[in-house]
Amino acid sequence: MTNLRSYESSPAAKEGEGPIHWNTLCRERGQLVTTAIEGVHTVYDVMQYIVRTYKDTELMAYRKVLGVVEEEKYVTKSVGGKQEKQKKVWKYSKLSKFYWYTAKEMGNITAELGSGLAKLGLAKGANISIYAPTSAEWQLFCHGCFHQGITISTAYDTLGEGGLTHALRECEVEAIFTKTSLLHMIHTVLEQVPSLRTIIYFGDEDDASQAQLAKLKEARPELQLVTYDTLREIGRQSPADPQPPAPQDLACVMYTSGSTGTPKGVQITHANMVATLGGAREVLKSFVQEGDSLLSYLPLAHVLQMAVELVLYTFGIKIGYGTPRSLTNQSVRECQGDLCEFQPTLLVGVPQVWDTIRKGVLATLNSSSPIVRTVFHVAYKAKWWMMQRGLPTGLLDRLVFKKVQAQTGGRLRFALSGGAGISRESQEFLSTTLCPIIQGYGMTETTGIIALMDPSCFELKVVGPPVPDVEVKLVDVKDTEYRAAEGRGEVWVRGASITPGYYKRDDLTREVLTEDKWFMTGDIGEWQPDGQLKLIDRKKNLVKLAHGEYIALEKLEAVYKTSMLVGNICVYADGEQTRPVALIMPDPKGLLHYAESNGLLQKLDSADHEHDIENLAGRPEVHDAVLKSCLDAAKQNSLVSAETLQDVYVVPDEWTPQNDMLTAAQKLNRNAVVKKYRSQIDRMYASGN
Repeated sequence: MTNLRSYESSPAAKEGEGPIHWNTLCRERGQLVTTAIEGVHTVYDVMQYIVRTYKDTELMAYRKVLGVVEEEKYVTKSVGGKQEKQKKVWKYSKLSKFYWYTAKEMGNITAELGSGLAKLGLAKGANISIYAPTSAEWQLFCHGCFHQGITISTAYDTLGEGGLTHALRECEVEAIFTKTSLLHMIHTVLEQVPSLRTIIYFGDEDDASQAQLAKLKEARPELQLVTYDTLREIGRQSPADPQPPAPQDLACVMYTSGSTGTPKGVQITHANMVATLGGAREVLKSFVQEGDSLLSYLPLAHVLQMAVELVLYTFGIKIGYGTPRSLTNQSVRECQGDLCEFQPTLLVGVPQVWDTIRKGVLATLNSSSPIVRTVFHVAYKAKWWMMQRGLPTGLLDRLVFKKVQAQTGGRLRFALSGGAGISRESQEFLSTTLCPIIQGYGMTETTGIIALMDPSCFELKVVGPPVPDVEVKLVDVKDTEYRAAEGRGEVWVRGASITPGYYKRDDLTREVLTEDKWFMTGDIGEWQPDGQLKLIDRKKNLVKLAHGEYIALEKLEAVYKTSMLVGNICVYADGEQTRPVALIMPDPKGLLHYAESNGLLQKLDSADHEHDIENLAGRPEVHDAVLKSCLDAAKQNSLVSAETLQDVYVVPDEWTPQNDMLTAAQKLNRNAVVKKYRSQIDRMYASGN
């Protein structure tokens, strides 16, 4: 008999809808989770619980920048049609060891920050924007705001001028918390944000940042410019009583990354966050253990990272703060990268991170001797077979996979993938060579988590059962084959963690929330026999082709992205055609390895290959190789004819949030990509390959 992970708590209410599913952990209780811990009803309460429970236990770690190491290298550039070698300077951080705050110190700092804010005149009801990279300061400042019942709004530190201006203006922010490296962006938008009167900042106070501060003061003389440390000192000198928020008070306006246009401000209450905390704790409480630790590097402006940290701190899990630019030993100098220095047992990542790690391991493997490759593949198959049967694999890890595991510190027990669907190839490969990669599923509007795989029930390509704080049902998708009666349809979710709506946008709220509080996710899901949920695609990304068959764009992108030659991809399908085409940003390492192996480049010794990649992208041999690698991936994943690519265009430039090809959360900005490359798309279809 199948061990059910969710069960039908209520039958289908009407035609076109499926039964309501609850996590089996709710069966005995007979109700959904709304809170985590007795007496904890707000995020302010969460911090008090952490301080009270863990006291002198070291929980929060950070590193100091000791200096910058500059390295001069020569790169080949095309100047006036001629190849010239030019000197370029690379800058690398030299970092300290990790320093620690105890739970008690965390509580003291948040009280100091909250008191400092009160002294500056920022009281309950104010809105403060956090526009900064992930750091210990980010997390502590956030809780400092909650100490005074202040609402925060979050903005990705990669947001462009338009997105940042919108977020600051819509919330009418009175203050902003930022890093010195971002002061120039605040100066750029300052004139458009008349409500802003205080800037609190941390980071290097070098000549460049001092110049930016002077420009800000000149532009608006009445601005209060206060350092993070000064704010703490103000709070120490003028302690203020806490102004605890109520459960239904707004904790956060979290701005989405803007993949479909202007970022939307999702309202998240304290009750929402505590419900998410309760649901996740129920799933993880039997798995996390004393001594576990997490390395934090994803944006805290992303709901996944914020939710994960809130949950883990309540278990007494240690969290160290790193940066994407200092994760590996190769990205720093005269010290270890964050992963090897901190040696976490837990890690959170998005599909792009896992795909990059997988391709890096395979690239190293492909350059090894035939004997090494053979041993690796034999051990890989053996370990995967043993894992599926619950057999111990420690010997294979020590003999074969130790070097792979050492790249992330050598202590990982499991990792969580979220933000989007991970490819089967990456999930299986890294779960075998590194550690089990479990999936979660959530959205900003659901305060991060809808479903979460139980680590003890590992399975590929499922996102787990609904967490105990929500209920889920599937609903028919009009004009498609997705029928709730057959266990497939749009995912609708309801519970205490669901947003009350979008900030100042009731029109958008009505589009996604029903009168009886079901949130319509727009995702297509499928129930598995054991009650776990599998995601198929986004409703908006289903395209009906000329012969009437539907294809799912994100599903295809995940498959084709497994190619060693594909760095990023945008699959496009014209409804009047029979097959899709693709715009492909090549994987730099994969492309250069292919070029060198096939005589398209001389032996590579340059540190900067931007020029090489630009030239290679237009080569017919590269086009053919990329297309073949994609068709091979399609065959390996048993894609049907309508899902195979008719043609590809290899783009010569990188896709980034700065050029609007990616969102601030590093997701594909599909509309912008298609608009930029419309002529290439038309040519691909016109060629009729």
